[in-house]
Amino acid sequence: MTEPINVVEIIDNHKISWLQIRVALLGAITLMLDGFDNQMIGYVAPALKSAWHLGAGALGPVFSAGVFGVGLGSIVIGPFGDRFGRVKTLLFTVLCFAAFSLLLAQATTISELAVLRFGIGLMLGSVIPLVVVLCNEYAPLRHRAKMVTIMTCGYAVGAASGGFLSIHIVPRFGWASVFYVGAVLPLLLGFALLVWMPESIRFLTLRNEHARIAAIIRKIAPAVPLPAEPRFMMLTTGRDTGKNGTFSHVRELFTENRARITLLLWTCLFMNLVVLNFMNNWLPSLVIQTGLPVPQALRTATMLQFGGFIGIALMGVFADRFGYYKVLAAVFALGCAGIAMISQAGASQAGLMVTIFIGGFAVIGSQMTLGALSATLYPTRIRATGSSWAFGVARLLSVVGPFLGGRMIGSHWPLSTIFYCAAAPMLLAMFAVLLMMCSRQPPSTRQEARIQTSRGLS
Repeated sequence: MTEPINVVEIIDNHKISWLQIRVALLGAITLMLDGFDNQMIGYVAPALKSAWHLGAGALGPVFSAGVFGVGLGSIVIGPFGDRFGRVKTLLFTVLCFAAFSLLLAQATTISELAVLRFGIGLMLGSVIPLVVVLCNEYAPLRHRAKMVTIMTCGYAVGAASGGFLSIHIVPRFGWASVFYVGAVLPLLLGFALLVWMPESIRFLTLRNEHARIAAIIRKIAPAVPLPAEPRFMMLTTGRDTGKNGTFSHVRELFTENRARITLLLWTCLFMNLVVLNFMNNWLPSLVIQTGLPVPQALRTATMLQFGGFIGIALMGVFADRFGYYKVLAAVFALGCAGIAMISQAGASQAGLMVTIFIGGFAVIGSQMTLGALSATLYPTRIRATGSSWAFGVARLLSVVGPFLGGRMIGSHWPLSTIFYCAAAPMLLAMFAVLLMMCSRQPPSTRQEARIQTSRGLS
């Protein structure tokens, strides 16, 4: 019998192949869809309020329903990636999103909007953790943070696209036109995933699907000689060894010294998501309140996504060099200052653009970097569960962001007070990261353990 081939070593020791680039590109496009959905309701809100004659803060329940659905989807649907496969689960959610988006364009009441936003959120809740896990499992360790975080730039691109699309088509075709676009794009994406996205090689290894793994290895490392009937394995720590075909329960996120790091990860994501959901949903309306004309205000609000794009790209490079925790702690401090300074810009478009850019750099950039970090904290067999539950719990709790934003705006709080309140969770997230840095990190592989220790991440 031939010796098993270590798939982790092959990925880590060879150049990045076209197949791995394709995984990252399709992942980025999928995250564009997620970003488009998360942001488009905020940009459509002013036109919707005008068309339906709604008062200030009336769309708060709709925003909160979407956030709640995303959180529940991460918890309920995300773990299916550990059972049925990352790609199958992803394809299911994308196609369901298309159907819900089409129905949303037909909505006529606030209640219908809330129910359908919940449905869309339920389907898209698992997208970020599944895509991050999939890319993480195809990325060489030496480039993992860069590859994963650059891929997640797709989220910011999609979110910014929602703003520009709304500016150009809503005045001509009405608010529902954005959701028709949101129904067509995921259908095209679903076809691309079905044809070109390979299943996670680590997942296939746990399932002993050696023929499929061999086909992937021939594309990643064609020079590696494979026997007629190859067998594959992973050099991983305890929970991945000798348990192929079994699946973890959520309780394993709290065993083997994982409880502290799991709870701190959830705290960081929660604090950051409170701010991100608030900014995604209410920032366009708040910028309009400064007195800028609506088209200028909406363009100014898109600086949040441009800042996020730059933040995501740079944080991956910095994380590979300095480690996740140091980078995240510094960026959370920057985000706290940047969001608080938005309130001081007044009606100055230049001032608003700079401060909103800083806020987006920190909030969106750190969100995706936290996602990349979460995929390194758990072994393969519970990785989708770990990432999905981290995002899911944080998103369920962060429903208070859009809700409290609606209450503050409905109560006519000063803009300065609103932005100071939005900045506070970033400071708390910084302290949570510092505690994570002092905690013992259970590495997902022995190779990761050695490199993380050398960088001071353990």
